[in-house]
Amino acid sequence: MVWETATQFVIEKMAQSTNTRDNADAFRRGPGGRPTRAEAERRHQVLLDTASRLFIARGLDAVSLDAIAEEAGVAKRFVYARYRDKGELFVDTLTRLIEERLAFIEAYDIGDAPVERGLLAFAEQLENAATQPAALALYRIIITELQRFPALGELFTSKMISHVLGSVVRVLKAYQSRGEICFDDAAMTAELFLTLTVQGARQRALVGLGQTSEERRYRMKSAVLVFLEGCRTRNTAPSNTTD
Repeated sequence: MVWETATQFVIEKMAQSTNTRDNADAFRRGPGGRPTRAEAERRHQVLLDTASRLFIARGLDAVSLDAIAEEAGVAKRFVYARYRDKGELFVDTLTRLIEERLAFIEAYDIGDAPVERGLLAFAEQLENAATQPAALALYRIIITELQRFPALGELFTSKMISHVLGSVVRVLKAYQSRGEICFDDAAMTAELFLTLTVQGARQRALVGLGQTSEERRYRMKSAVLVFLEGCRTRNTAPSNTTD
């Protein structure tokens, strides 16, 4: 039931973002009847939007390239000019989805908040991103198709390292430069922070374990405080900033 609800939410949001059949009628052509470069890119975007929606709604096996091309309003030769097969389109589609979901984290600014309050706000944003229906649907697809498409594992790992882990390291180093926390291995410390704050929340969301906003915040505050117990500098006393 949880999976169906999340999937329907994602489908509706994707459908709202583009009406592919209407877009197909509005495709523009340049001299000689060929699409302009801008129009070709626009068609490609429509193709990826459509593929995302269909893959999430039906699964990989139930969707053909012909069906995607028809739904997107593009010729099959347009698809095959860019992708050798459905698997290649599938990986490219998920690459784009992952990049979109992780874009916010690179621009995160810690501001002037003390470490407890700042890390709590940061962790809550990470948790929210990881437990959105679209993020859960994406995670399920990656886990389901990992054996058939090893590139998905490499993709997921590279995005996690370059976007998520790298951004967490940046935030933690900012607090370290202020003298509020101390650690030697930045990557391992960032990984432990993510494990404490995000992994459990995502697992609960995946299996449909609901919780109130108060319970959610209590869990997150506890996770941040446990993390800080291991890396807080001795001259930084615990405060009540997370209350």
